[in-house]
Amino acid sequence: MYFSKIIQLSVVLAGLAYAAPQPNPLLETVMLSNGDTTVAVQVEAVTPVGGGPHTGGEIFARGDILARQDSINCKGSSACSNRQGFKDSCLTAKNKIEDTTYASGGAKSGTCSGNCGVFVQGKDCIASGAVLRSAYDAIRRNGCQACGSAHWNNGCYITINYITGC
Repeated sequence: MYFSKIIQLSVVLAGLAYAAPQPNPLLETVMLSNGDTTVAVQVEAVTPVGGGPHTGGEIFARGDILARQDSINCKGSSACSNRQGFKDSCLTAKNKIEDTTYASGGAKSGTCSGNCGVFVQGKDCIASGAVLRSAYDAIRRNGCQACGSAHWNNGCYITINYITGC
């Protein structure tokens, strides 16, 4: 009797665990400054690929310069828009970049305004505010009007993308 109750309880608990909402593997949480406070925002996890001009930005991991910028693409969330309001939000996010260090997975990965974020992504990546601004400008010079990424061979990248929660 006792054994059958344990089995029943185990089945119920397993069912509850399976029914619980699972994190969306296509979303990533990043910490961005909106100018007043740091907020946790959701972004689509995107792996940038593609070629583009070498613009000479540096990206760091664990304090060491690992690579120079290798490629740029104009990929981003399906919610990215060429509407002027979205592009204005992206420019405002760029203008909020401070002369500090931004880190992927850290307390401050970048900045945001409205539904646009400019931030560092990748494993153990850091970038100065100057590198963030330079990458933003390089993405725009490459013809990306809305979203895009500057990518380094070491797996680090700086992204302009649609976000929620700013």
